[in-house]
Amino acid sequence: METTATLNPILTVVANQFMRDPKGFVADIICPRFPAPLQAGTYYRFDVADIANVPNLKPRAPGSPYQRIQTNIDSDSYACENYGLEAPAPDEERSKYAAYFDLDKVKVARIVDTIRVNRELRVVNNIVSAAPSANVVVPWNDPSSNPKSDVDAACEIIRQQSGPPKAMVTMTISHPTFMVLQIHPKLVDLFKYTSPGILNEDKLASYFGLRRVVVAFNVQAINDEGQAFSAADIWGNMAAFTVDVDSNDLEVPCFARTFFWTAFTSEITTLDSGGPPITGSGGGPGEQSIFTYRDETVKADVHRGDHYVTEKLVYSGCGYVLNGCLG
Repeated sequence: METTATLNPILTVVANQFMRDPKGFVADIICPRFPAPLQAGTYYRFDVADIANVPNLKPRAPGSPYQRIQTNIDSDSYACENYGLEAPAPDEERSKYAAYFDLDKVKVARIVDTIRVNRELRVVNNIVSAAPSANVVVPWNDPSSNPKSDVDAACEIIRQQSGPPKAMVTMTISHPTFMVLQIHPKLVDLFKYTSPGILNEDKLASYFGLRRVVVAFNVQAINDEGQAFSAADIWGNMAAFTVDVDSNDLEVPCFARTFFWTAFTSEITTLDSGGPPITGSGGGPGEQSIFTYRDETVKADVHRGDHYVTEKLVYSGCGYVLNGCLG
C-alpha cells in the first residue's frame, strides 16, 4: 500500500533526545540497549554453569598450542516488534502555541512518553516473572526494620549466582519506598553527624554499598475506562536488584537486554552523536523514528512513531526482587 508518510529527521532527533532523558524511567538500566542491525537474530543466554565454568589454565609446553577460550553458552532468539503509535497535530491547535513547531514537539513527546511507559511495564513484568524473589520480613516503614540486612542478603544471593559483588548492583525502588528510606531512623542516625541533610540516591547507595540506587517515579492508571482516575506506581511495592552493565558485549552476563532494530532509526548526524553510523540502513543510534504525513480528513499533520524493539532475559541469576518493602 502506498503511503505519504515520510521520515521526519528533525522530529526524530527530538524523539531520541526524549528517549535518552531519564525522567524516572529505569528500563535502560535494568535492560540495557543493544543496537541490532537485524530485526531478528540470536543472542547469548546464561545459566549458573556458564558463569562458574572458568577453564583451569596449565603451563604451556614449548611448541605446543595455547589453550583457547571457548564460548559454550546457550543461545536464544529475539525479534524486534514495532510498538508504534500516531499523534495528530490539528491545525486548530497550532494557534495556541507561540511557534509553529511547538505543537509538533508536544505530540512527539506524548508519543515517546507512551512508548516509554509501555516499555517500563514490560521490563517490570520481566523481572517479576523471571528473577528470584523473597518477601521482606519486617517492612521498611517499620522503625524496627533493618533495610541494610535485607539488601545485603539479596545482593549475596546475586553474588552466589553470578559473581559480581554488591558494588556492581543497582537497586531500583519506587518513590514511596525512597521517601520511607529517607527518614528511616537507622539511616538518619548514621548520617546526621557525617552528612546532614536529606538522604538522596547517592547517600543511599553509599549506605547500602551498592553501585547506585535508582528511584522510579512514574505511575500508571489502574482504573477501568470511564471510571474515576486512580494511579499506582509502575514499580509497585518492591525493590529490584540487578547487575549493572554498561557494555555492549553480549558475552557479559546481565539480567536482560533491549534489542532495537537500527534499520528504522534516522540517519546519523552531528545532532545525534557526532560519530560514525551504527550498522543498518537507518544508521542511527536511537530507538525511535518519526514519520509525518498529512490527513486532510481531520485537518492535521499526523506524526507516527516507529519503535522496533524487544526485551529479552539474559540470565535470571543477575537479578533479585524483594517484595513487600512497605507494609
